[in-house]
Amino acid sequence: MNQLYKEYCKIELEKNPRMVKDDPLEYSPSRSAGSTDTHYNETFCNQLGAEYWLRENSSNKRPHLYDVCTAIATVGFLTVMKWAQRKGFPWDEWTCAYAAGNGNLEMVQWLHTNGCPWDERTCECAADNGHLEILKWACKNGCPWTIQLVCPRAARRGHLKILKWAHGNGSPWDALTCAYAAEDGHLEILKWARENGCRWNERTCAGAAKNGHLEILKWARQNGCPWDEWTCHGTAKGGHLETLKWARENFCPWCEATCSSAARHGHLEVLKWAHGNGCPWDDLTCTYAAAEEGHLEILKWVLKWARENDCPWDEQTYEAACEDNHSQVIQWLRDNGCPMYHDEGHY
Repeated sequence: MNQLYKEYCKIELEKNPRMVKDDPLEYSPSRSAGSTDTHYNETFCNQLGAEYWLRENSSNKRPHLYDVCTAIATVGFLTVMKWAQRKGFPWDEWTCAYAAGNGNLEMVQWLHTNGCPWDERTCECAADNGHLEILKWACKNGCPWTIQLVCPRAARRGHLKILKWAHGNGSPWDALTCAYAAEDGHLEILKWARENGCRWNERTCAGAAKNGHLEILKWARQNGCPWDEWTCHGTAKGGHLETLKWARENFCPWCEATCSSAARHGHLEVLKWAHGNGCPWDDLTCTYAAAEEGHLEILKWVLKWARENDCPWDEQTYEAACEDNHSQVIQWLRDNGCPMYHDEGHY
């Protein structure tokens, strides 16, 4: 539920305080008295009233009508949650999880005290959104948590306080923690993790390269992080030509996957530069260009080079284009002599 809807609901609650003391349905501006119209505006207050009315009056009760408590947890109104409990709306583990993700400790505490179930998702949502106090309270009060996931997820989200607390309270970490920090551009977290003994491997450089975090890639290499062909593959996948150039200037290895990845994701300039600077390619360059994304401009360029520079293609190129029904690509392949299976007539 976006911020506009949340603000609208706050205004409606301020205008009509009886909504949470009596019945929000009576004050839902989406329905006039006696109306049987099930159409309603998608604001929280309107949605809550309409879903309540539908629940009481519809003979075909759809599953989403039982997500009212989760919607309330997302917005964060404890008084409305209490009303929903009085009216008998069901809740489940997602209710606590959404309240935790929304940073509402008071609601999480009230839900747990009043019997709302919880599971690992409560801790995961709190950690993912940087709500350390909720994570601490939930763990202290017996909420299960997938302890091995907290450190890498905190690193990915950029929550250094969560990472420090989790590591200090027994949550294990491994090379994935550094890889996620690098991939999502969190240099300070990567530095702290390394200073405190977290190991890394080639995935750290590959992750930084995939999202164009050249500063992180440089720092990692200056501090001894290994790399391999997947660094160049990552830059090609993300279309980060300057990062690819720097990697090659510093002797990062590459392979056919660099060209095929550039083709697959539509990065023509990366593909041109890579091949022009000696990167090998194979039939997957043509196949991925034809099938996965249907980049006709890239395919034409690749196939022109195939004639001039012996880039291979085979029946898989044509078949892959047919599977994804890229009609322009299929016709172009036929016109330019792409190999086809003998029974290709069914396409």
